[in-house]
Order: sequence, then structure tokens, then C-alpha cells
Amino acid sequence: MRYWQWFWTVSLVIAGTSFAAITAVVTLRGFADLREMLKRLLQQKDRES
Repeated sequence: MRYWQWFWTVSLVIAGTSFAAITAVVTLRGFADLREMLKRLLQQKDRES
């Protein structure tokens, strides 16, 4: 019975860590992409004016 507890504990820790890492990467890259998109939109708006 103890082995199942150990297995599920390790599985949940790995899953939680993976989720946190993927979330951090997506958030950071998404923020950078958003900034780049907004900068391009402002440049496009300036060219049209």
C-alpha cells in the first residue's frame, strides 16, 4: 500500500512542476509576443497618419 502512495505523490509532484513550468514559459513568451504585436500596430498606425 505504501508504494501506491509513493507513486501517486511522485506523479502529482512531476505533473504540478511540469504544469508550473509550461505555464511560466507560455506566460513569458505570450507577454513578449503581445508587446511585439502592439509595437507593430503602433508603427502601422503612425505610417497611416
